[in-house]
Amino acid sequence: MQKKTVSLSFYLVSLFCTIVLTAVVVFFLEKTQFTHQESVIKVTRSELDEVQDLYDLISTNYVGEVDKDELIKGALSGMTNALGDPYSEFLSAKETKELDDEVAGTFEGIGANLQLKDRMPTIDQVPIKDSPAEKAGLKSGDVILEINGEATQGQSLDVIASSIRGEKGTEVHLMIQRGTEQFSVSIKRDVVPNETVKGQIDKDHPTIGVIQLANFRETTALEFRNKVEELRENGAESFIVDIRQNSGSLLNEAERVASYFMEDGDTIVQFADENDVVAVEKANKEIDDGFKVKEPVVFLVDQETAAGAELVAAAVKSKDIPVIGTRTFGKGTVQNVQPIGEESYVQLTILKWLTPDGEWLNEKGVTPTIEVGEPGYANLPPLSRQSNWRIGDHGEAITNLNAMLNALDYDTEGDQFDIRTRHAVTQIQTENNLPATGAVDVKTSQAIQEKLFQLVKSNDATYKRAIEALS
Repeated sequence: MQKKTVSLSFYLVSLFCTIVLTAVVVFFLEKTQFTHQESVIKVTRSELDEVQDLYDLISTNYVGEVDKDELIKGALSGMTNALGDPYSEFLSAKETKELDDEVAGTFEGIGANLQLKDRMPTIDQVPIKDSPAEKAGLKSGDVILEINGEATQGQSLDVIASSIRGEKGTEVHLMIQRGTEQFSVSIKRDVVPNETVKGQIDKDHPTIGVIQLANFRETTALEFRNKVEELRENGAESFIVDIRQNSGSLLNEAERVASYFMEDGDTIVQFADENDVVAVEKANKEIDDGFKVKEPVVFLVDQETAAGAELVAAAVKSKDIPVIGTRTFGKGTVQNVQPIGEESYVQLTILKWLTPDGEWLNEKGVTPTIEVGEPGYANLPPLSRQSNWRIGDHGEAITNLNAMLNALDYDTEGDQFDIRTRHAVTQIQTENNLPATGAVDVKTSQAIQEKLFQLVKSNDATYKRAIEALS
């Protein structure tokens, strides 16, 4: 798991890993006197003879033109791919340079995150809350096959990101693959805030403060503390901490937030190598500056809560603080980025993190203390923009359309675009000042998607259960 979340509007994943992840792991190693990772095992020349022989054979005998730099990069990439670890990968110089000025503030784009998996650009974390990508229904794991009609296969990430980012108000057209399904999505770019902490008093319960933690970046713990103090001043006597769709990022910031809710000396997290626990992090004033949250609190999680956010969930759960929602993602490893040669890098999994009682949650996740599922319509795939659907059409895409319209209280069902579907579509078009054609064009599909997005937000069963728990 990367320790830094980055925007797809400009590919920051590699750079963040290089600058931030290395710093985090160095900080961790210095703090724990953990040094056995410093040793590097050197292989003998004979172990690499076959690699050298193949390189020589291709260089001297291949019928076509040979780019020797690409051969070497391919070999390096092949080594990391052979690990079978989706979080270990070879990174080219193009994927790690520049863009430091994009880290803070806001950016213009769609608000998703990207990495290469099997050399294809893939959304590796849930889109930023309220971003164009989230409103369009994009999800972690979606593979981008085309951008504005051009195939992405074989392109570098910086070229792909450059094609996706753009000015507010402009559109980008993506062909997405999700599992076996392919669909197109047209997304209007917007200004996406690069903030990690938001908070407010619940509108119906003036003593409940609500804090959303979207991620963990350099100042997240301090921002969280400031938000708690602000909400206290505004009357908060208890808190809901929402870490749903939080993909983790900086573990040391996650540790600080967890420490706010724990007694000094309590175990926050353990770190282990292949065989043994090598470090144990405990709550203390060095981590949290003596700041504690003593008020009643509940945490909200979902299947997109990952890595550092899972660390927090596991830590507070160990203190019998209610964790409400669905089982979390299950990302229990730590990555570091190191240079290979002069212009390349490798991101490598080097440690596991364990819960306070020593459990490794990788691929298992944190089980909430109170399970609350999501409605089925919350997980419907986005509407495809490939067809101008109209009465008489049928198939899987129409099944999805009818399910969305049914969730919006229209009497539609099945895989047929029938009179009921047309009536529902016409009503939505009229409500949104669109031509009432009864056919689903791009603007109509966007309107339907937006209405469904607002429905999901307004029918938040997990949040309602949290209010009940605190009330």
